Amino acid sequence: MAYNEKILKDDVLRVFLIGSGGPINNEVRVAPCIAVIAGGEFFLVDVGPGTYRIVDVMRLPIPHLSKILLTHFHSDHIGDLGEANMMSWANGRTKALEVYGPEGVEKVVNGFIMAYEHDTGYRIAHHGKDIMLPEAGTPISKIVKFSDPKERILCFETDGLKVYAFQVDHSPVKSAVGYRIEYKGNVVVITGDTKKTNNLAEHCKDADILFSEAISYEMLNNMIEGLKRINLTRSTKILKDIQDYHMEPVVAARIAKEAGVKKLVYVHITPPLTNKATEELYLKGVSDIFDGEIILGRDRMKFKLKPKE
Repeated sequence: MAYNEKILKDDVLRVFLIGSGGPINNEVRVAPCIAVIAGGEFFLVDVGPGTYRIVDVMRLPIPHLSKILLTHFHSDHIGDLGEANMMSWANGRTKALEVYGPEGVEKVVNGFIMAYEHDTGYRIAHHGKDIMLPEAGTPISKIVKFSDPKERILCFETDGLKVYAFQVDHSPVKSAVGYRIEYKGNVVVITGDTKKTNNLAEHCKDADILFSEAISYEMLNNMIEGLKRINLTRSTKILKDIQDYHMEPVVAARIAKEAGVKKLVYVHITPPLTNKATEELYLKGVSDIFDGEIILGRDRMKFKLKPKE
């Protein structure tokens, strides 16, 4: 199968919004995943359920997938980790996939290794070691550790590309991170799941594009009132609980303004937005705060940043 490998060879920072939704399944958006290509590297940030299929359908250069960066370990961010590893290997990847993440990433990676152990063996036995290189089939954990909660850690650097991790607050999830990507004068930041913290704007500073998670408290509370009327107490509690470790769209807009961001792209969109009216409700008040470009994220969006340096 032909993949678009030409985009690996120029000096453009490319970002593909693979999955722009949250954990609630719907027909409009799948779970979180962002693909990045720069400096000859192709990597994914999060790989929620249903996202690997989109990466493949978009004909991104899967045989050259080198890394997956996880923000945290909720299922809507890691569900397709096994498929991304297995199928990029089956389609020609010749080096082990590196999986970055906060402490605990090794347990997650080892779990997927165990789950896919039989399949890995089947494919080597069926196609041979020359086709299915055994050393490329098993992913490698890369733990991101912090000594100071305010610091920014360099995960990797190659050919002018620098990728940093920073801590966010998604408690009781411990730990959770966001990522800052710098390449030839351009900056892209991905918040991961978080509520507002004192240093979040500093990590987002001067970003050309900020991919910020946000959930609409107002829309969720409207859903809660309906659920109460039919005594669905379990769903009511869950929808109330999730509001204490995510940001509202207007809060993300304040961070973007404070950080001097040029373009704000909303991701992890929750609840699902199924029509124009719900989209307008989700974005209510955002343009009153942030006067840069505001984009409601959609699956398969493409962003292209030419070098400034």
